[in-house]
Amino acid sequence: MNEEEKWYGSPRRLQVFALGITTLYIGMIFLVWVAAPTLEFEAYPTQCPEDSQNCSRIAPNPYRASGEQGIVVNASKAEVMSEIIAWIDSQPRTEVVTESQDAGYIHSVFRSFAIRFPDDMLFHVECDNGSAVIWTHSESRLGGYDFMVNDDRVLSFAEHIENQQWSAESCE
Repeated sequence: MNEEEKWYGSPRRLQVFALGITTLYIGMIFLVWVAAPTLEFEAYPTQCPEDSQNCSRIAPNPYRASGEQGIVVNASKAEVMSEIIAWIDSQPRTEVVTESQDAGYIHSVFRSFAIRFPDDMLFHVECDNGSAVIWTHSESRLGGYDFMVNDDRVLSFAEHIENQQWSAESCE
């Protein structure tokens, strides 16, 4: 059987095909990076866009997720902020863009596996009557549907926080 009759064709055709697929993949990743640059948020978002299918939040004006207005824990602001950073660091393909202990604000970016689509996840921690209240907001930068990834991420975070052992320090 000669090279032209094999199921994969000639080795040269296979090389050209592999090079073409690799070029397309790198090109798609480049387009995503250009189309969705990391931008600073001026303030914590007040709500998800109306009828959004790529946003989820546990905060005032909850959307999708569990419908809660916040996650309440008996811990100090510093302890909660530290645990949020630890959770972000434990997730694959993430980075913390902005962190302000004083403002109780964290902006992180989660990227999808194959094409590296970016999702912004924001956290806000404030003290209320000695307890820490955590808000979280996760939203895709591109596209109109997220396959429930943001919703799953917000719920996973909430479950993680609710299962932590806290020091019971007063939040001030």
